[in-house]
Amino acid sequence: MKKPLFIILILSLSLSLCACSGGESVSVIPVSMVNGGGSSGFLDRCAGKVVSGETAKVKKDANQKVLEVLVKEGDTVKEGDKLFVYDAAAMQLELEKLELELKNLENTIVTAQEEIAELEKTKSMVYITNQLSYTIRIDSKKADLREAEYNKAVKQREIEAKKAALEATEVFSPIAGRVMSVAENSGGMPGDGSGADAFITVMDVSHYRVQGNISELNLGSLNPGMQVLVYSRTDMSQFWRGTVTSIDWDNPVKNGGDSGGYYVMGGVDEMTSASKYPFYIELENTEGLILGQHVVIEPDYGQGELGDGIWLPAYYISDADAHPWVWAVSGRDKLEKRSVTLGEYSAETDLWQVAGGLALTDYVAAPAEGLRAGAPVIRYGEQGYGGNAEDSEGGNEGSEPMPEAMEPEMAEVG
Repeated sequence: MKKPLFIILILSLSLSLCACSGGESVSVIPVSMVNGGGSSGFLDRCAGKVVSGETAKVKKDANQKVLEVLVKEGDTVKEGDKLFVYDAAAMQLELEKLELELKNLENTIVTAQEEIAELEKTKSMVYITNQLSYTIRIDSKKADLREAEYNKAVKQREIEAKKAALEATEVFSPIAGRVMSVAENSGGMPGDGSGADAFITVMDVSHYRVQGNISELNLGSLNPGMQVLVYSRTDMSQFWRGTVTSIDWDNPVKNGGDSGGYYVMGGVDEMTSASKYPFYIELENTEGLILGQHVVIEPDYGQGELGDGIWLPAYYISDADAHPWVWAVSGRDKLEKRSVTLGEYSAETDLWQVAGGLALTDYVAAPAEGLRAGAPVIRYGEQGYGGNAEDSEGGNEGSEPMPEAMEPEMAEVG
């Protein structure tokens, strides 16, 4: 689909104008970032990471004592394998105690009912002037009766829950995978996996998926079922097709200095306070990917069907019908008008094929009022314009590294 021009204008202008006023330096980004429509359309490219297919957090009941843990870190388990066992003997003692308390409550109820009946019988036999004291005593006994009946109902629910727990003293793995961690078993005390943390964590390492982050400012821009392309950070000509399967709105990404999500052109931060949420992509195939690999994600508008070479958004091309040129960075690190040779035009994606005059390692600026040849430039990644100055993982040749995706929040299993 052809992207709305006004959105392209807004996003593109943010790059060129963020440091262009008053004759200051102009922000530029690598051609590799805008090649194929990246950083110019309805959604920006974002960083992602290859993660395991599923990670399960298995918690323990804080009210139960673990008798035995049957796995250790590094073990491989199948779905349905036994992970740990609760102490059934301790649970049986607790059940017997609850049943005794229930019996006492039942006796209390019977006694209260008998006393009320006796008081009402006696009340009917005395003079009316003496009945008030009996009425007060009867009302008091009825209040005691209602309290005992309420406590009986509560105790019955506790007994039912304890009996159900006794029938499920064994806890099994919900998925097949590798045991990544086992919390210290302290018999139900804080920190043993009964709270927010997992008691045992199991990771499915049989297949991969991709995780990225989306800002709350982009709500509605990304939805399950959306088709995306996933690019290798070290070779943008290599990509995989995938589908967004879910967005985890319940587990916002914790702050960690990693933008990780959709960001506007030039790396200008959306808002440091904006919450980000992980989303997951299932790929058509994962051949060539490795667990933990950093990738680049962008919506699939058909750019994957384009021919070889460089494809720039039409907005970057000036005077396309006569003498096409773009704002590029010269060998002296100054802004220049560079002539380019155009090839095909894709009306579906609003992209021009650049057959000559540019390389993926070149830097370009989006057209904006006030740009002038000879102006100094700031490359993407410099002076806080997105990315990091150093990247141990490596990145696209000739471009600053993109932010890396955060580790995924794990799905909880009760």
